Amino acid sequence: MKNLLKKELSELLNKQMLLGLLVSFILIIMLGFVMTSTVSGTLETGEEIHIIDLDNTEFTQQIITRLEEKGYLVEFTTENKPYEIILEEQNWNEAVVLPEGITDNLLSENQTCELNSITALKTTSTMNFAFADSSSAEFVNNMIKILLSEQFLTDNLAFLENPIMITDYTVANGKSIQANSISLVSSMAIFDQLMPLLLFMLVILTSQTIITAIATEKTDKTLETLLSAPVPRSVIIGAKMLSAFIVALIYAIVYGLGFLTALLFTVDSTAENINISSAFSDMIHIQEATQTLGLQIPVLGWAGVIIQLLLTVGISLTASMMLGGLVEDAKGSQTASLPILIFTMFPYILSMISDIRNLELPVRILLYCIPFTHTFIATGCLRFHQTGLFLAGMVYQIIFLVAIAFCALKLYQSDILFVHSLSKKNKILKSQGGNS
Repeated sequence: MKNLLKKELSELLNKQMLLGLLVSFILIIMLGFVMTSTVSGTLETGEEIHIIDLDNTEFTQQIITRLEEKGYLVEFTTENKPYEIILEEQNWNEAVVLPEGITDNLLSENQTCELNSITALKTTSTMNFAFADSSSAEFVNNMIKILLSEQFLTDNLAFLENPIMITDYTVANGKSIQANSISLVSSMAIFDQLMPLLLFMLVILTSQTIITAIATEKTDKTLETLLSAPVPRSVIIGAKMLSAFIVALIYAIVYGLGFLTALLFTVDSTAENINISSAFSDMIHIQEATQTLGLQIPVLGWAGVIIQLLLTVGISLTASMMLGGLVEDAKGSQTASLPILIFTMFPYILSMISDIRNLELPVRILLYCIPFTHTFIATGCLRFHQTGLFLAGMVYQIIFLVAIAFCALKLYQSDILFVHSLSKKNKILKSQGGNS
């Protein structure tokens, strides 16, 4: 029993497994730091209030002063410019507009006034809006109510119930429109976050499949026979990659139809509680808003996204063939797929909780070196007109695919696979001779 346990552990706890475990540990720690930084940055933005004071009266200045006394960090400007220009110049992600005449309308006319809540949309990641439970406009609205009740309109209780109406505006790609940013993000996130999920599953499933298949062929000695046949090894590699690509395409169709069916069932199950006319009107408004803000992806852009998806799958399959060829036996296939799992999981999780394009420069450079990252950020680049980054990512993927395909071809054209297998056999024979 002791010898058998020692034998099994020595086969499972090999150098490859320990190295993969160490790399995974380091990457998980790095992922934790990035996630903490992202969440902390999102929470900290809630302590700041940015105000565009177009009225610039004693009353509006009192609003700002009282907010500062409450502990908020208030930044304000009195410039009257288009919202998108002010947010860009001040480097703000959101702002509240105190319109001209708000003081007279509230104090003299007792008329309901409008506050404009401006949000700069730079990402379609829903996590960036997950912690936005209370907007700056609500804080300003509450402070106006407090000031009115304490000093100005103590007798007009009916008006104090609802003196302010908040209107949402969204800024993106240098344009602004009256629309709720959360509704826009929700409508686009269905596509922008579904594709990374499908890509992640495709890469993991297909890489594991091809590594296991090659490792099994090595164990059954069929790979040596196949490579010894009078057929160019480039043809053999091409056939294996093409078959694996067909399998990946089947996976994509099946999972895509599965998610689409689940989405349709979800919509159908809640249709009874939805006002069809209102829902259709909202959908038309969101569609017009995304078009006005330039957030829609053209047909040519979607073609580019599909090309990047195919390049990513090609890189994954080629890397899997190399890893599968270096695996000693079928037992090592699980560990062999670990590098692909790590370098796919890292950008995938980050794309879910944040926007990789807006992370710190050192983190972005590290992630851009991973070819899978560029497919995860492809739709974001196109929606926010970062065409240069999109095309650079595609070129990098093409170069990476050509380089790794060249290495795979050299590997299978050489005798490294046979020498590797022979050395493994010699180690086994020596260990068995020593035990006997």
